Amino acid sequence: MLIVILILAFFAVPAAANDPDDIVLKVENPDSTMQSGEGSTVNTILSAPTVTYGDSKELGTLRISGKEGVSVPVQSGARIRVTLPVGVCYMRTPDQENYKNYIEWPENINGLENQIRDAGDKPGIKFVAATPRSLTIEVNNVDVSGKIMVMDFVFNKENFSTVRVSRLNGLSKIYAKNPGGSITRLEFFELLADMTLPFASCPLQPTYSDNTVDNMFVDADALTAQARDKIKPLIDAGIIAGHQGGLLKPDDYITRAQAIHLVGKIFPAADADTKAGFKDALPWWAEGINNAVAYGIVSAYPDGTFRPEQPITQSEIVDVLQKTLELYGGLPRDN
Repeated sequence: MLIVILILAFFAVPAAANDPDDIVLKVENPDSTMQSGEGSTVNTILSAPTVTYGDSKELGTLRISGKEGVSVPVQSGARIRVTLPVGVCYMRTPDQENYKNYIEWPENINGLENQIRDAGDKPGIKFVAATPRSLTIEVNNVDVSGKIMVMDFVFNKENFSTVRVSRLNGLSKIYAKNPGGSITRLEFFELLADMTLPFASCPLQPTYSDNTVDNMFVDADALTAQARDKIKPLIDAGIIAGHQGGLLKPDDYITRAQAIHLVGKIFPAADADTKAGFKDALPWWAEGINNAVAYGIVSAYPDGTFRPEQPITQSEIVDVLQKTLELYGGLPRDN
């Protein structure tokens, strides 16, 4: 069994950023469904243990260890997977070349030598697999002359193990209570703003115009001042265009075609020859859907259909926006 030692008790998103929620990490043996647990970390660099939404957020260390003076429960060959919650992902997906930016095995702690250690070309821990929000490693070399067995999953290496934190972290738990439920167009617009504007790694580069939302849409009086301010950058950037006749229709439920089209427009245009290939026809205006398909954000239902006029469900929204968040780390970067 794995023993998880938490450096600090909790890690929370600030209340000002909507519903605050602890970032809870899942720790498990991927080869055994009986061995799993949860742990939280906090940002130990800041005086207050809070992290805002956005890129390159630093979490505290998650330490996994055997107890001193007893038989060590983690043996050579044991595998451990740590998974970040929905709404959070690594800045860059771990791989064989960079995984030491995500996992460390110190030589000693307080004068006690670590049993997990390198031996020549054989690293103490080796990379097994990863996703944008998980890392699986294997204990590769154990020297029983050591007194402790310690490994640290770290979240502090900029552009590697630091993380993106989004509003989806808390919202996904709310949506899980009604996965088949729908949301309004305005709710989706605001959520899309929260999933794009705070992230420098997002390919969307907002532009700002002097034109007001009231001048753009005849039904803008239904929006609060806060809602207008939040979605205006997406309107100025051409992501949100509204319906014919200058209608935004903020209170209508958003359809699959409308939502996926907007998400697809965030990313650079894919190959012009890439077509979605669904059995049912897509609206003429929804070119963003082809882009979303090309980037792997959405695919057909098992029967090959897209069902464009069907309201998108809350569970589908979580899936689509998590993939969107994770894609930011796979786009070309300067460094």
